[in-house]
Amino acid sequence: MKRKKLLCALLAAALVCSLLPITALAYDPGDFANTSWFGQFTGTHNNDLINRYIDFTINSCDQQGNFTGSAKITSVEGQGANFDSIWYTYDFVGKIDFSTNAFSMWLDQVTGHPSNITVLQEQGYEGVIQQSANGELRMVGTYYDSRVKDLPFSASRTSAWARESMTEANIAGLIPDTLKDADMTRPITRAEFTAVAVKLYESLTGAPAPSASAPFADIAANPNKGDIEKAFSLNIAVGLSATEFAPDDAINREQLATMLCRVVKKYRFADWNLASDSQYVLDTSDVALFADDADISAFAKPSVYYMAKMGIIQGVTDVLFAPKNITSEQEAQGYATATREQAIILSLRIYQQADQLK
Repeated sequence: MKRKKLLCALLAAALVCSLLPITALAYDPGDFANTSWFGQFTGTHNNDLINRYIDFTINSCDQQGNFTGSAKITSVEGQGANFDSIWYTYDFVGKIDFSTNAFSMWLDQVTGHPSNITVLQEQGYEGVIQQSANGELRMVGTYYDSRVKDLPFSASRTSAWARESMTEANIAGLIPDTLKDADMTRPITRAEFTAVAVKLYESLTGAPAPSASAPFADIAANPNKGDIEKAFSLNIAVGLSATEFAPDDAINREQLATMLCRVVKKYRFADWNLASDSQYVLDTSDVALFADDADISAFAKPSVYYMAKMGIIQGVTDVLFAPKNITSEQEAQGYATATREQAIILSLRIYQQADQLK
């Protein structure tokens, strides 16, 4: 039965592949076995909205593309009588064709369920792994089970340590549309982080940020242009000069902390803006100085130590914050930069402390 199901799945996935650019995956089965993903499937069943969130890790993969892994399903309250605000975990098995990127994966055994169920109805995912010109990966296809057929499914790559937090951030609406299909293990740019900051502000306030304009000449073609303009108008983001934003530059850790702190102030104080910033002092008492405190820019120190006090951002070690790259070697290593998943999880930590921050 499973072999027949797999054949049908691979044929369906191959059909999907025929409609998309096909490139061989840029890693071997051993590398594929070390990937983690988060995503969702959504649609309607019996006229009811179904929105399920999934994060999973592929644990093993042989030379023939047979793989195994573990997953967690998170359900949203009010969307299904059987799964309100609960989750369950399961092991899965699957098959990938590395020449076409077609995959099929299905539930093997339930490992954790609130009702102590160990076997559910047959369910799984089938589709294709897409690879962009710069090597970023995403899964697209359909979800199926014994009751529901062909719900759209997508998943983005993330790190194993981050997968559940990325699901939480996704449910909270903290991931900008421009990053929805991105590889979250990649470094985040100034433009991308600005979009994350705007999403955080909108999630905290419960309202969209108003459209605006900005004087930066280098953002016209950037997909995050609208969020950069909103963030500039809100005083959350500033440029490197009056006309330069440097949207594609990697954001450093002190800039990141500063922008997040501005979001907190804008949310917390109705009259806050950059011109009056010195009047709004956040509590940084009893926070030990980092050993590289001298490397932290004066404008960033209040933000860095407030974020550290609140447990939102930590140092790269117990004593070093790594505010910015000082040497060419640090620049090459990305010592003081952040990945997309790290940045989004920082915004999640703030979101989770919204009541305390207010």
